[in-house]
Amino acid sequence: MKILVTNDDSINSPGVWALAEAMQRVGETLIVAPDKQQSGVGTSVSLYSGMSINEVSSTIQGVRAYAVGGTPSDCVIVGLRRLAQEHVDLVVSGINLGANVGNDILYSGTVMATLQGYYRKIPSIAISLALGERGEEPRFDVVSRVARFLALGVKSGTIPGRAILNTNVPNIPLEQIKGIITTRTGSSGYVALSEVQGGDTLSYSFGMRQTDSPKYPDQLANPTGTEEGTDIWAINSGFISITPLSLDVTAHDLIPSLNEHVSSLESDLLNT
Repeated sequence: MKILVTNDDSINSPGVWALAEAMQRVGETLIVAPDKQQSGVGTSVSLYSGMSINEVSSTIQGVRAYAVGGTPSDCVIVGLRRLAQEHVDLVVSGINLGANVGNDILYSGTVMATLQGYYRKIPSIAISLALGERGEEPRFDVVSRVARFLALGVKSGTIPGRAILNTNVPNIPLEQIKGIITTRTGSSGYVALSEVQGGDTLSYSFGMRQTDSPKYPDQLANPTGTEEGTDIWAINSGFISITPLSLDVTAHDLIPSLNEHVSSLESDLLNT
């Protein structure tokens, strides 16, 4: 099995190396990651700028690693088209230091990088560690174990590969995890806009919401986001969350009613 590993926290993140080490136990692994932090870039690709591609010294025997001067999506494209010596069987993105849940997955570099595998019908997994507080020690042993078993499931065919598996693991000891739940995305997020005062200039920056309860997103801002069965609810409750994602942005239910208006518009447009 050939596995491509990427992330959005850069080639220097301990998360990508922990993930690659877990993947190397499943199949031949290649790391292609950004050369600098790329969180929040979503599906962005480098259309009008050149990209540097540099092989870096790998700390894992048998694993090749490259740093790309581009986005996570760039990394997957370059990895699949140029750096992988054979067909890739699995794309895995992570381990992200922070949850990727709710509406925020749309601009997550970690999750959206896997679209490049999904587009090519390659099974793809995004995996994130839901850190509760800044400075919290990441439990890579737990999340790496989860990633390895998911990859083994894809390899054996017991886990379907027709959707992106967006996986979030609570940052708690293995014995405290209550189980694994297949979830849907919550309707809120975990990123907030904050004012930053610097001298005479007022600016804004994005950061994690600071709340007392629940542990991650702000329930009061959007209580439906933490309904039972959502990804946000699952990690707040001590479960591993796996959300199958697919990409069909068409609002199919609106097509019939829109057709009626389009027919009228067409008549007015062509007969004036």
